[in-house]
Amino acid sequence: MLKKLLLFVAISSVFYQCNNPSATAKKKSAASIDSFFVLNDSFIAFNKTFVDSIDEYFGKNFNGTVLIAKGDHLFKKAYGTADGRKKPMPLDGLFQLASVSKTVTGVATLLLVQRNQIALDSLLTVYLPDFPYPNVTVRQLLSHRSGLANYMYYTDTFWHDTSTCMTNQDFYDFMVKNKPTPYLDTNQSFSYCNTNFAFLAVLIEKVSGLAFPDFVRENIFKPCGMRNSFYYGCQPRAIQKPVMFGRFEKFVYHERYYLDGILGDKGLYSSVEDLFMFHRGLLDGRLLNAELLELMQQPTYDHNIFGGSYGLGFRLKNTPNGQWTYHNGWWRGFWTFFWNRFDKKICMVILTNNRQSSHVDELKLVDWLYKTQ
Repeated sequence: MLKKLLLFVAISSVFYQCNNPSATAKKKSAASIDSFFVLNDSFIAFNKTFVDSIDEYFGKNFNGTVLIAKGDHLFKKAYGTADGRKKPMPLDGLFQLASVSKTVTGVATLLLVQRNQIALDSLLTVYLPDFPYPNVTVRQLLSHRSGLANYMYYTDTFWHDTSTCMTNQDFYDFMVKNKPTPYLDTNQSFSYCNTNFAFLAVLIEKVSGLAFPDFVRENIFKPCGMRNSFYYGCQPRAIQKPVMFGRFEKFVYHERYYLDGILGDKGLYSSVEDLFMFHRGLLDGRLLNAELLELMQQPTYDHNIFGGSYGLGFRLKNTPNGQWTYHNGWWRGFWTFFWNRFDKKICMVILTNNRQSSHVDELKLVDWLYKTQ
C-alpha cells in the first residue's frame, strides 16, 4: 500500500510540473541563473553589419575566442587555430587569464568587505599579524597604492628551488623573511604590482578559513554559474573542456613554471562564456551590492593623460562614450581582455594564446560596440 502511495505521489508530481506552466517557467528561470546554455536561448543576434565588421577584424591573423554582449544581443565565435597549425580554436577553450585574474580576486576581497569580515581601510596586520609592511591597508592593495615591490624580481634571485611551484604560503613566507624594500611610500602613487593581489589571496584564505581557490569556487563560480573555471593546479575532474597552451611566436609553454602556483595576481583559467557569467553576476547583484559595485568603479587617483585610472581590482578608462571598467592580462603566451560597461549592460571578452594575436585595438572595438544598435 505504501509503495502504491509513493508511486502515485511521484507520478502526480511529474504530471503537475509538465502541465503547470508556472512551475515550468520557475524551473527554467532558476536554471537560467547558472547555465550559460540556457542563457543563450534568451539572447538575439547583432545586426549583420556589426557582425561582418567583427568578422572582418578578427578574421585575419587572429587565433582565439571572442564574446561580445550588449543588452539582449550576444555574439561569440572562435577564430583561427589553437596550435598555430591545423587544430581549430575551440569556442569552449580554457585560457590562463593572467592579470584578468585580479578582477576575481578583487571581487572576492570585496565580498569579505560586504560581509563585514574585513574593512577596506584596516591595516593588513589586523588580519595577518606577521605581515611585514605595517602601514599597508586592504584598500591600498586593491588599488595598487601600497608601494610594494614586485615579488617576481626577487624570487628569481633568491628562490633557488624551481623544480616545484611556489604556493601562496611559500610566497608569503618568502616576503616575511626577506621583506623586499618597497618602491614607494604607502599611498604615495599608483604603482601596478602583482605582489598586491598575491597578498590579497593570502588575506582571503586567512579571514575565510578556506583555501583561496575553494573560496572563489563557492562564492563566485557557483553563484555565477562559472562551471568551467579553475585555478592552476586545482582543475576538477568534472571540467573536461580543452585547456590551451600559451605560445610566444613558435615557442610553446608546455613546461611548468615555478611561479605558476602563486595565485590571486594570475593563475585563473576560464572561457569567454564563464567570464560573461562573471559579468552578469556583477551586473545583477548576485555578488556585490550596488554600493560596492559603484565603489569598485571609482578612480582611486585622477585619470592620467591617457584617460586611465584604477578602481578596486579593475582598471578604468575614460573614452568619449564614458568610462569602461576593464582589465587586460599577459602571462606566458596568453593575452586576455575583459571590458565592461555595467551601466549599459555591455561586455567584451577576448582570449588568445599567442603573441601574434595580442595586438587588439580595444578602444576601436568598444567604440563599435557602444554605437551599434
